[in-house]
Amino acid sequence: MTNIMVSLLCILAHIPSLVLRCIPFKELVSKWQRNWIWSVYGVGLLADFMLCLWMAQRNYISISFYKINLLLFCVLMGVVNIVVIRGHLKEHLFTFGLTAVIVWIVLAIAAYITGRIGYQTIEQGLIIENILGILMYAALYPCFRKLMIHTVKPFLGIESENYWNTVWFIPIALFLSGILSHGPEEYTATFLQVISRILIGIAALFICHNIAMDYRRIQEKNQMNQQIEMQKKYYQALTTAVETEREVRHNFKHQLAVIKRFQETGNSAELKEYCDSLELNLADITEIPYTGNVAADGVLYHYACVAKERRISFTVCCKLNGLPIADADLCCILGNALDNAVTACEKYDGKRYISIAAQRENKLLLLTIDNSFDGVLLQKEGKILSKKRKDEEGIGIRYMKQICEKYGGTSRFQADGSRFEASFMLPL
Repeated sequence: MTNIMVSLLCILAHIPSLVLRCIPFKELVSKWQRNWIWSVYGVGLLADFMLCLWMAQRNYISISFYKINLLLFCVLMGVVNIVVIRGHLKEHLFTFGLTAVIVWIVLAIAAYITGRIGYQTIEQGLIIENILGILMYAALYPCFRKLMIHTVKPFLGIESENYWNTVWFIPIALFLSGILSHGPEEYTATFLQVISRILIGIAALFICHNIAMDYRRIQEKNQMNQQIEMQKKYYQALTTAVETEREVRHNFKHQLAVIKRFQETGNSAELKEYCDSLELNLADITEIPYTGNVAADGVLYHYACVAKERRISFTVCCKLNGLPIADADLCCILGNALDNAVTACEKYDGKRYISIAAQRENKLLLLTIDNSFDGVLLQKEGKILSKKRKDEEGIGIRYMKQICEKYGGTSRFQADGSRFEASFMLPL
């Protein structure tokens, strides 16, 4: 019975790290991938249980076996994550290091308490240690989950290559430096040694978390600077429009006199040519959108200019003033949707257009962005896949979904022939 209990508790000690490593990638995996991963986890846990039971029955259970088994199992299951959820190697390595540090801290405390309680055999010590470790995992799980979400998850939904190049090795290095600082047969330690290990582990978690927060602040600052630049363009356009209107009013009487002169002389050819030149001058002016939200107007004007350069029809019909939505979030939705729309229109040979509309009804804001596209849409299990990253949902779409969920709203992306529609429903 003791052998079965030791073996069972040994594999139960693996489960917290398996769960924690999956939390950040939850929204990236399909149902098939999730089922596949957990099936492999189940097979791995069963195989490890049989191995531990076999070792226990032959009295081969030792502290070094327990530690090596724990580490190798985590490494093997980490490889499974890398193989199934592809394209995120450094993210997986970083997550592995972070969870390894958490496991190391918990088991260090559990082992120290076990030593103070006392035990007669290695098996009894391992039983007490694993029970204490599992209880600590259960009590601290909300904190660990929050740490994984805040440190890893936000940077999976955006282009963060520089971030991962910088941080992926930090938790692994600190974990290895701590675990290699004592012998494989060492079970308990002095109080000061335990405190030292705890401090190293907390420092690793603290460093990783703060780097994540700093990177997020840098991103928010860059995003704000982009919005400021867009608003500068918008204000410059407004200033130019006011000056142009004054000029038009000033020159209107002269233009009217010229038109009358052509009419009186019956020179219809030159009249037409003159009118065409006036029309051409007006066509060079990009229409300035006005929604009542200055930040949104800046984004819309920026993409209106981009659309004009690329010969894409661009129309806006919406009022976005007085919304209980942060300007940064609203601009993220508009910016990502319009960036995707412009990219899609460029690949279409027919009539290119982008149309933005919004209406308020029953305390809801319905925002829709329609655009033409080539009709080729990669989908898998209801998700629209990126054409840049194989078998992965588009980053912009994923980011827009997250913002809508943040406000308790919904988003929908669908295609009908050569028309693509992105719609967002947000509670007011």
